[in-house]
Amino acid sequence: MVNRKGSLSLSIEAIVVVVIAFVVLGLGLSFVRNQFKDIGDTTGTIQEQIRQQILEDLRTGDKRLSFPGTEINLGKKESSVTAIGVKNVKQGTLKYKLIIQSAGGAPIFGTDITDNFLYATAIDELPPTESRLIPVRITSETSAGTGQFKIIIQDVTENEEGTLYDSKTFFITVTG
Repeated sequence: MVNRKGSLSLSIEAIVVVVIAFVVLGLGLSFVRNQFKDIGDTTGTIQEQIRQQILEDLRTGDKRLSFPGTEINLGKKESSVTAIGVKNVKQGTLKYKLIIQSAGGAPIFGTDITDNFLYATAIDELPPTESRLIPVRITSETSAGTGQFKIIIQDVTENEEGTLYDSKTFFITVTG
C-alpha cells in the first residue's frame, strides 16, 4: 500500500516553496522598478541643475558662450541631451546662428554629422544682456572612438555670412 500522507505532504511543501518564490520574485521586481524610477528622476534633476548652472555662469561672468564640460561620454547608439548657453554682451540686439562642426580626431560620426546633432539651426535674436539656452541632442553611432567638435556662434547682425561671436571646442567619446 502506498503512503498517501507522505505524497500529500510533499505536494503541500512544493506549493509553499513555489508561492514563496513568486512572492520574493515580485518583491525583487518591484524593488528594481522603483530603483530605475529613482534613477530617471535623478537624471532629470541633474539635467535641470546643469541648465541652471549654465545660466548662472552666463549671468555672473562676461562669457558669451557656455557649455557644460569639455567631454561627453556615450555608449554606441546612445543619445544625450545637453544645452548650450548664449549671452548677448553687445549694445544692440544680437542676431546669431549656432553651428556644430567636426574639429578633428577620429571620424566617429562619419563625414555628415548633421544626423548626430539635433538643435535649432535657424537664425535667432537675443536682446542686450539676455541669455538663452539652446537644447542639443547628441546621438552616437556604432563607431567607437573620440572625436573633437566645435560649437560656433555666428553673429549675423550685419550680414548673412556673419562673423565669429564665440566658439568652444569639446570632445565626444563613444565607448563599447
